[in-house]
Amino acid sequence: MKSLLPAVSAVALITMTLVHALGLTAEPLHLSFVPVWLLFMIIAALPLAFVDALLVRRTQKMPLEGLVSITRDADISTRWRVLAPLSMLALALLMGQASHYATHNVAWTEPNMMLKEVLPYLVIFFTVGFAWVGMRRLLSFVGVLVPVALVVNAMSSSLKFEFFLLTPQQWQLVASGALLSSLSASGVYAWLLMQQTPQQHASSQILPLWLTQTVVGLLALVVGQATDAIYLVMYMLCAIFALAVCAETIGAQLQAKGWAKPIALGSVLLAGVLTVSAAEYVAFDYAVKAIMLLSLLGFAVLAGWKIKISHARKALNFSHEGIYNLWRVFIRLAVPVTTVWLLVSMVL
Repeated sequence: MKSLLPAVSAVALITMTLVHALGLTAEPLHLSFVPVWLLFMIIAALPLAFVDALLVRRTQKMPLEGLVSITRDADISTRWRVLAPLSMLALALLMGQASHYATHNVAWTEPNMMLKEVLPYLVIFFTVGFAWVGMRRLLSFVGVLVPVALVVNAMSSSLKFEFFLLTPQQWQLVASGALLSSLSASGVYAWLLMQQTPQQHASSQILPLWLTQTVVGLLALVVGQATDAIYLVMYMLCAIFALAVCAETIGAQLQAKGWAKPIALGSVLLAGVLTVSAAEYVAFDYAVKAIMLLSLLGFAVLAGWKIKISHARKALNFSHEGIYNLWRVFIRLAVPVTTVWLLVSMVL
């Protein structure tokens, strides 16, 4: 339980942050999003969550290094290794988007435009600072911010339990939100798994994390979004620690490739500053979704079609053969179809 608590806290903080940053809770029909959220968390986010487990359990390395071993074992093109840096880029872009959202929706910065412009960069600075110290030792304590933020939000927002039929565009918004906020195949799950005591079955490590993300996202959608100062401060604190996990994930992969810690985290800081600067533009939102969905599609094809069946079965070690076959159907068909649908919808 001790090794699981930090990981559960991390995914709770990340989900809380990104569900808001991706605009799901700000929609008037946020309560109607709940069944669609559950659907895509099951058919797409859950199969993708096992991709990180497959890479880590097969190679005992993070994706940036692990894909080298994976492509060599599977005897496939080295071009598949680009998926790791692509997912790291997507993670950096999400950090910029979340930092921008966390600070540009704080009411008390409105009278002071300079504070409003500087605050996103301060969030990135604190984010990398906590990543430098090491989030592992902090996660067991800061995870309490999520339930506190949800309770504060519920007390200050007006709950309207009304359900409406959603438009195709709203379906796409929720589906993309579920995939992006789960951060599957981005290296975050891999970093969390590397911190845990190895388990016999991959599901014993993955399911608690996926369930936490599903429940926290669901509660955030039910409660919606408040605008009072107390809640916004709580959300900003969640964002700082959540993004620190993301920053440490990127930094850990760079350090594993031989980068010195100051250079690795300095690069994350620079990337964060650049993405915050770009987050003000409309095209940035499309870039985040496109890059993240392309990386998810690539990992789904790699795990479902390219990696040898015997290697995947042994690494995941599901308790029943039928469960493995079900996962393989979803990672081969449901996830690629979902991601292609979302990519196509962006240009239509």
